[in-house]
Amino acid sequence: MAHLAYMLIALDHSTPAAVAREAKQITWVIEAHVTMGDFDVVAVVEHETTKGFPSVAAELRRIEGVTRVATCVVVHP
Repeated sequence: MAHLAYMLIALDHSTPAAVAREAKQITWVIEAHVTMGDFDVVAVVEHETTKGFPSVAAELRRIEGVTRVATCVVVHP
């Protein structure tokens, strides 16, 4: 069974649309959307195991302009 998480991404002054496009290129990221509020982009991640989420978050943090990634694991789909 695949596990789902929402990864909330905060940026410096980078363009959220460009970051969302780059996030979609990461394996396991199935969607990425520009948002308004405390976070600028939300990525939807589906992984074989919850143990894989930290490595996806680390990849997201490597995108230029990303300052913070918060992970919210879905417990009841």
